[in-house]
Amino acid sequence: MGGWMDRVLTRLSRGESISDRLRISFLILMGLLVIPALVSVGMMMHYAQTYHSVIRQVERVSSLNPLVQTQIADEMWYVVAGHKSFDGGEQYAMIEHVNNEIDALSQSADPGNLTALVVARRTMGTLENYIDRMGELIRTEQPIAESEALLEEVRNVSSLVADMLAEYADGEIRAAARASDRLQDTLAFVLLILLALLVFTVVFSAVAQRSLIRAIHTPIARLERFAGALAGGDLQARAPETPVTELHELTQSLNTMAGRLQDLIDENRREQENLKKSELRALQAQINPHFLYNTLDAIVWLAEAGQSREVIHITRALSDFFRISLSQGKDWIPLSEEIKHLTGYLTIQKIRYRDILDYEIDIPGELGNIQVLKLLLQPLVENAIYHGVKHRRGRGLVKVTGRAEDGWLILRVRDNGAGMSAQRLAEVREGLSAERGESAGYGLFNVNKRIQLYYNQARGVEIESAEGVGTKVSLRVPVRTAPADGRSLQG
Repeated sequence: MGGWMDRVLTRLSRGESISDRLRISFLILMGLLVIPALVSVGMMMHYAQTYHSVIRQVERVSSLNPLVQTQIADEMWYVVAGHKSFDGGEQYAMIEHVNNEIDALSQSADPGNLTALVVARRTMGTLENYIDRMGELIRTEQPIAESEALLEEVRNVSSLVADMLAEYADGEIRAAARASDRLQDTLAFVLLILLALLVFTVVFSAVAQRSLIRAIHTPIARLERFAGALAGGDLQARAPETPVTELHELTQSLNTMAGRLQDLIDENRREQENLKKSELRALQAQINPHFLYNTLDAIVWLAEAGQSREVIHITRALSDFFRISLSQGKDWIPLSEEIKHLTGYLTIQKIRYRDILDYEIDIPGELGNIQVLKLLLQPLVENAIYHGVKHRRGRGLVKVTGRAEDGWLILRVRDNGAGMSAQRLAEVREGLSAERGESAGYGLFNVNKRIQLYYNQARGVEIESAEGVGTKVSLRVPVRTAPADGRSLQG
């Protein structure tokens, strides 16, 4: 069933995009749950309304029975007995009320049950004629025996009207019983349909989840094996092509990266020793196969946990990170690209260290066109995370700021991590001017060395730190708004 699900989701989404497959799966599940529920509610409301209408009809008929059966005849008895005058009696008001109610019932009555109301309405006309004759006898002072005889006829006709109304009520009750039966049948049918849909939805959800996990896990696992080969030193390894849209650019970037790594290694061997060491260490520090391996391992873990949106988010961030790291072989890129590269790196680290890491990037957008040597900020941020924030109790903050001042671009990376003692700070500062820079760390040493070589200036980075407070690393380079040529810039 999983292969069938793959084909269905692929055809509906018109491609291998994980985002499209997630959206189509969600829409199918919503359709399976919402549409039957709406149809069921509509059917039940229809039958419930029918049942309610029948009950209301019966209630109205029942309210007429006492009036027709006894009250009209009693009113006429009071008139004949002399307790009320004929003109002061309420007989005609009662008759009008009954007629209005019968007319109203007739408008909404079922055609099969309308005959009783028609007969009752006509009989009410006969009843009114008898009452008219009684009024005439009373006004002409005829013998009371004649009025008593007509009163008996009034009682008989009233009883006939009551019988007709009772017959109509019986018909409505039978209609209510039929509506109740249909409602029960509908409820049973709806229950069966909903139960079947629930089973299908559970099965569909499970199969769709396995299908999506397989669609994500398989290509990610291949990339993980490729990254493992790179970490093992096999720069001839290449990642296989994948049909997954979100991973296509990443795969191409990784393959380009592998080829570029080999080319840069060969090229650096032919360059002067000092530049070769700094550039190679910078490349190894920034495009680190172990960083890639750990990130892909995190992606695989997220995929196995079913967190597909997190997988898409970290995969795109990793793709942007390597694309800008390569930069088509360029050494100089706009500051906006450097910021985007840093954002991709921090996005990945934020997902990995979500419980201990927050970050802020405060660099005005108008500085985005300034050309800078690529990979200046990310090593400093990496150093802040691994040597500062990770050793702090509670959440840590890495803040990157930038400004232009008197023709200079000033960038700072500040963290509120563990900080350094005065002795350790002195060792790091001394290591920046050493030949190899082990005591300063490769990240700081390489950024410092590359600034000195490419910008042709004596100072690279400056470090301020206090134990328990945090560390601030600053760099100051000339502002250039056009791509630089050559290896160095003059201030």
